Amino acid sequence: MLRHIVMKAVFVLLSLTGQDTVPAEDTFLHAQPSYAKWGRLAMEETSKAYPNASIVDYKYEGRKLMPNGLAEESFLLWLRQDGREFGVRVRIKVEAETDRLVRISLNEMNAS
Repeated sequence: MLRHIVMKAVFVLLSLTGQDTVPAEDTFLHAQPSYAKWGRLAMEETSKAYPNASIVDYKYEGRKLMPNGLAEESFLLWLRQDGREFGVRVRIKVEAETDRLVRISLNEMNAS
């Protein structure tokens, strides 16, 4: 139950930034970060891979341009499942010019 509440809250917050058009006077208040759509995808894919876990934290680690015309968006999500907490790093490769999705990878990290 708590997992669903947390997920809904996160998706609501992220969807609030997903407006296609923003009136000029509200641009500063509603500007969405360039990585917002990839963050939503990272959370959706993590939720599919770990259906019994709750996402308890989320961090955007940045965009890295690669020499082959690709860019990599990196996110670290912190999950809780069955009393344990662990991180999942999500890397999303996209075409740098078109911002088209190429590949998504998820790697579970050991808790320190």
